[in-house]
Amino acid sequence: METLVRWIVGLFVALAVGGVVTGWFLSGLRSYLNIARPSGRDVPNWLIGLSERLFFAVIIAFNISGAAVAMMVWIVLKIIPNWELQIKHGTANKPLTWSSILASLCSMLFALLGGLIIRGTVWYW
Repeated sequence: METLVRWIVGLFVALAVGGVVTGWFLSGLRSYLNIARPSGRDVPNWLIGLSERLFFAVIIAFNISGAAVAMMVWIVLKIIPNWELQIKHGTANKPLTWSSILASLCSMLFALLGGLIIRGTVWYW
């Protein structure tokens, strides 16, 4: 029963709390930097964030080695298209790219916290 409670709380922290806080952080940062919302159809940010937090929370919960490296590689892979656009088209939208990097780090923090709760490292019952 204790394990089930840790899984429920850990996934709630990683997915729900992480989603709300990361969304709030990203919109607040982009508002402060006066960055317009990107136009056009794209994969929704909330879906990417939900997927990454779920995946990495489970990886951390099972204590799989290299999780921290995988998290940083994932962030780099997400940012590569933004850098390519800047190089090809000369669009200097560095604030958009950096706000995305910071939001990804925020999201990974909640994946880490949720995974550690599931593992029983952070929260004890």
